[in-house]
Amino acid sequence: VCGALSARDREAWRRMPRAKKLVPKRKHKKNASGTLKKDKSSDKKKEEYFPDDISKPLPIGKKLWLHFPDNPSRIEIIKIIERKKQSDEDLKEIRRKRQKLESESKVHVWEYYVHLEGKDRRMDCWVTYDRIKHTGPEIKIDYHHDNHGFDEQSLKNHEEATKVKNVDQIQIGPHVMNTWYFSPFPAEYTKYKKLYFCEFCLSFFGVLSELRRHCRRCKWTHPPGNEIYRSKDQGIEVAMFEVDGGKEIVYTQNICYIAKLFLDHKTLWEDTTPFLFYVLTEVTPRGCSVVGYFSKEKCSELHNSGNNVACILTLPCHQRKGFGKFLISLSYELSKIEGKTGSPEEPISDLGQQAYNSYWKGVILDILSNKKYSQITIREISKLTSMTYKHIEQTLKALDVIQYDSAEGYLISVPMSLINAHKAKKKKIAADKKRIYVRPCDPKKVRWYPHHARLIHKAQKVPAAATTT
Repeated sequence: VCGALSARDREAWRRMPRAKKLVPKRKHKKNASGTLKKDKSSDKKKEEYFPDDISKPLPIGKKLWLHFPDNPSRIEIIKIIERKKQSDEDLKEIRRKRQKLESESKVHVWEYYVHLEGKDRRMDCWVTYDRIKHTGPEIKIDYHHDNHGFDEQSLKNHEEATKVKNVDQIQIGPHVMNTWYFSPFPAEYTKYKKLYFCEFCLSFFGVLSELRRHCRRCKWTHPPGNEIYRSKDQGIEVAMFEVDGGKEIVYTQNICYIAKLFLDHKTLWEDTTPFLFYVLTEVTPRGCSVVGYFSKEKCSELHNSGNNVACILTLPCHQRKGFGKFLISLSYELSKIEGKTGSPEEPISDLGQQAYNSYWKGVILDILSNKKYSQITIREISKLTSMTYKHIEQTLKALDVIQYDSAEGYLISVPMSLINAHKAKKKKIAADKKRIYVRPCDPKKVRWYPHHARLIHKAQKVPAAATTT
């Protein structure tokens, strides 16, 4: 039997060193570079899901079903990306409608930014709670695993930084367009959901009255550059201007802001000095208003990248009028003048890829249907079109006109049905006089010289002027 400890013994017992309790260390994952990275997924508290409680918000990342009032048969699986509380005005409107219907159910105060699974991010939008359903049918989703040239971590960082578009609409002249993606406008414009652009100088404002005041003073009637092309075709007159990104910094930055609203996986450079911008305009009684553009690096004919286009865009309000193919055809005409092959810089959007595929097929079928080129090689096609070997081979395979012969190797064999269908399509477009449509550019109307040739001419001109004086 142990007796009671004295005060001295108790003090000695309290000061005695004790063995430390061994706590297992938390494991850390390694980055792609090999450095240790803390796993924060376990630290995040998972939000609870209350399908029957309308007062609780839906958790971020939850997959549910979305109904469309204008098409009741359409149902899409969605993922909750972000949420916010509805404004007081919207809540008052909802309560007023509920009172008319004599409904006493509670009002859900949240609205949600959702991503349609398997669809492009341009379909993302804000929806109200009444369109979201907690149960629905099983839908087979075709996921696209195209990283657009990014590695997994860079793609994840990009999507996290641009997951919610910050501007809902823009207006350029009389045209109002719903935006598709996030664009890094200056911080003072993030409070506006609609931006107003001057159709000539591309200055933008958050309030319509500011734009009107600006338009009364703006003297511009066309982009600030040299006109290199003009034509009139099927009820539409177009003009192309070359704008130097180093001289017109504000204008070219503004056109990049607009482009980022409709192009997802493109890097927006604040310094536009290394680029030339080729701005396509529609000639109207008011002036030359922007319909699209493409950019390319200065002195690209001296680079080994092989790109004749850095970025290309046709504004949504002007699509399906032939402007996209016109821009593509002009970029290849400039490559012909430079004496090199070219291709668009990757990554390229899905709509851009469709436009290029259509252009490549049309150009190659035009050559193959010409009796003058009854026997032709891929190298000769490349010289005629300035297309790369890679894209010519891809297009020929897509047309299914490459055949293999054990004696002669690969041969190009084009069935007459394919050529006849191509000619009939061109005749149909030409016969429709009511359609507003611009044809690909006419090489005879291009007035342009490569950038490095102009620099050489300017450098030679200055000493000559100095010797004469």
